[in-house]
Amino acid sequence: MTTSHRPTQRVRSFVKDLVSVLPGAEKLTRGKATLRDLYYEAVARGAQRVIVVSVWKGNPGTLHVYEPLEPPSLELRLMARIMLEGVRLSRETPGAQRAYGAQSLGVYVPPAAGDELHRLADILARTLLASIAIDYGEALDRFDVVAVLDKGRSSIAEVEFRCSTGRVCGPLLRIAGVVDYDAGLRLHKAKGPLREASSGAGKGS
Repeated sequence: MTTSHRPTQRVRSFVKDLVSVLPGAEKLTRGKATLRDLYYEAVARGAQRVIVVSVWKGNPGTLHVYEPLEPPSLELRLMARIMLEGVRLSRETPGAQRAYGAQSLGVYVPPAAGDELHRLADILARTLLASIAIDYGEALDRFDVVAVLDKGRSSIAEVEFRCSTGRVCGPLLRIAGVVDYDAGLRLHKAKGPLREASSGAGKGS
């Protein structure tokens, strides 16, 4: 996991926070590294994902999730973009604890949540190498960290990470939208329920 070029201190802190709750994640200082450089670094480390956090007005803006392709491709395939409306760092959360060396992540959606949040949970589970959790209590016993999805006030969802103790750990994510290039879907806030539309052309980086 790394940042775009010229990250702010808040973005660096966010990356450190998020790395602590993602299974087997490692933080990489970007420097002048290109995406091709990141590909070779990922292969050398045996990484299955590369996540690049961009900066928006000094804050974490978008998570670009890539999959390193097998040779001879020698490139990163963009799987998804997760747009953030805002974040709250663990140090800004009263009573939060620090996660260390998480090796498993569950994604849990409360039963009362609609189909939209379940679809979002599926996207997050696939891109972040996590597993869907059906029962919250069981999830705390089974996983080192559980990502709990709930409806946001202005965002499409809020993601809160909880350690096996049940205490909050890691950052809170307020998700403004998700583009899933594998499924060809764009999830974003509309008037009323979460709306799905074709992702359209152009994947960016």
